[in-house]
Amino acid sequence: METGVLTQAQIRKGSELLSRIRTDEGYVLSDCASGETNYCIMKFFDDGENAGVFLSLIYFGSFRIFIAFDKDTGKFSNELAELVRESIRMCPGCKPRLYFIAEHIKTIDALHHILNFNHADRYASHEFIMGRENFKGFENGRQLEIKKFESDKIADYARLLDEAMTFVSPSVDFQGDLNGFAKRVNNVKENAFYTFYQNGELVGLYWLDNDFYTIDVMAVAPVHQRRGYGGVILSHAINNVLIDQKQYEAKLYCVDRNAKGIAFYKKYGMILKGHLYAVGLAED
Repeated sequence: METGVLTQAQIRKGSELLSRIRTDEGYVLSDCASGETNYCIMKFFDDGENAGVFLSLIYFGSFRIFIAFDKDTGKFSNELAELVRESIRMCPGCKPRLYFIAEHIKTIDALHHILNFNHADRYASHEFIMGRENFKGFENGRQLEIKKFESDKIADYARLLDEAMTFVSPSVDFQGDLNGFAKRVNNVKENAFYTFYQNGELVGLYWLDNDFYTIDVMAVAPVHQRRGYGGVILSHAINNVLIDQKQYEAKLYCVDRNAKGIAFYKKYGMILKGHLYAVGLAED
C-alpha cells in the first residue's frame, strides 16, 4: 500500500481504473501527480490480489472524489472513508461528488454504510456511453417530425419535462419558473436542441450540454412512451454527437431512481460506466 508520491506504474494503473468510471477523465490522476491541480489527495492500494486508487481534487470548480478497484471489494472501506473525511476537512463547505465503478456494489455499499450518505441531500446517477464502433446510425422508423428549438414553445417544453421527470427528487417545476427555464435553454448552443412531433403533437425532446458530447436532457411525454419514440430521439441525439459534432463518444447521465430509464438505455445498447453520488456529508 503506497501513499504520497505515486510511481509511474501506479499512475498508469490508477488512470486505467479511473477510465472505467469516466472515459474522458482517466488523465486527472497524472495531472494530480504532476502538481497541475490546486488541491489533491491520492492513494494507491495493492494487497497483491486487488489494486485500487483513491483520488480527491477540485477540478473545473467541482469537488470530486474517485474510488476505483480492479475487483469489487469492501476490504479497504475504513481507510477509504477516512480519506473522504480528510478530503472534506481540507475543503470546508465543499459538497463532494463521489464517483465509483457502477458495478462495484460492495464498494459503494460499504462507503454508504460508514459515511451515512444523506438521502435528503443526495443525487445519484449512472453514466452511460455509446461509441462510434457500436452505433448503428440514426433511424426514424416512427416518421417523427423533427424541429429545432423554438422560443415560443417554451411553455410546451416545460410542461412535457414536468410530466416526464417525476422520478427526480426534489421534484422539478419547470412551469413554475418559465423565465429561469427559458434562460437555461436559450443558452443551449445552435444545433444542440431538438424536438419531436407526431401528428402535430410534441412527443419528446433533447438537448446537448455545451461540451457537445453529453446528452444533457432527454424526455418523452408519458402518454407517448412505449411507442418506440424514445429510441428515435436517443438515436438522433447520439447521431448528433457522433456524426454532426464529430465526437468519438456520446454520453448521458441517468438518475438512479429512474429504473425505466436505466433499463431503456441498457436495452438500446449503451454501456454502463460510473456511478456518481453528489451527497451531503457532514464534517466530523
